[in-house]
Amino acid sequence: MKTKYTNQLTALLGIALFTSLPIKVSAKDAVAPHVHNLPSGPAITASDITAAQKMWGDAVVAIGKAGDNAKEVATNAAKTAYAFELGPIQFKPTLAADQPFRPDLEGSLSYFIGGNADYPEDKGFALKPWSNVRFENHTVKMHGNIAICMGHYFFTGPDGQETKVEYTKGYVKTEDNRVLIFLQDSSLPYSPN
Repeated sequence: MKTKYTNQLTALLGIALFTSLPIKVSAKDAVAPHVHNLPSGPAITASDITAAQKMWGDAVVAIGKAGDNAKEVATNAAKTAYAFELGPIQFKPTLAADQPFRPDLEGSLSYFIGGNADYPEDKGFALKPWSNVRFENHTVKMHGNIAICMGHYFFTGPDGQETKVEYTKGYVKTEDNRVLIFLQDSSLPYSPN
């Protein structure tokens, strides 16, 4: 069944619509509400990515060890690691169901340290405390100052057991050589049970 938006959506999304179900999305809604260009910068390198991943993992561990200073440590870490200054980021945390997208500092901090009434499901992922975070990149794609990585990261808990998490992260290298996360999508591995 065609709607008045079928042609626009087909062209906009670059797909053919092979369904008889009515489309309930308008053409204007098919475009992201927050469109921001990433800045140009020097070419990103594999060592840049390794350093950014180590910094992020070390920050998660530091937040858990910070005790009463967890909010301060988390705020500094988030402002250093994520590209909030460039506009909304694309952050979909592992354990967020009710509000799965966290485009700003407030939502991101809530996921890592909890305590925000606007995000009641958040318990503070980084407060576990974790003793180590290690990355295993499955693939890394680099183009200019942008890199997209996909793989597993492993969080070591107080009992020494590792929790395996799947991730996709996008990094941008800025003119002043900072490597910032603009995309992070994390999930627990699929389990058929």
